Amino acid sequence: MKLCKVIGTVVSTQKDDELRPAKLLVVKPIEPSGAFTRDIELIAIDSLDAGVGDTVLVAQEGAVVEQVMNSTTVPANTIIMGIVDALDVAEKSQ
Repeated sequence: MKLCKVIGTVVSTQKDDELRPAKLLVVKPIEPSGAFTRDIELIAIDSLDAGVGDTVLVAQEGAVVEQVMNSTTVPANTIIMGIVDALDVAEKSQ
């Protein structure tokens, strides 16, 4: 799973039948500090009603998407699995 920030929404008037009930969001991976990583943005299926500005946990695996969407024909491999309320990271000891 990846820690990401929701940075936008995707509006699509036409999409695959398996994606019709799904909301699509643009997410960007972040570090535990909240800083954006150099990774590219992703389009993720929103299974939890997340919104722009939310910190989320994203799974990037087709089997996970299939299980959550209850379908073996979903044409996607990225899904939001959790909305982060708080994040507590211990400092590295040197």
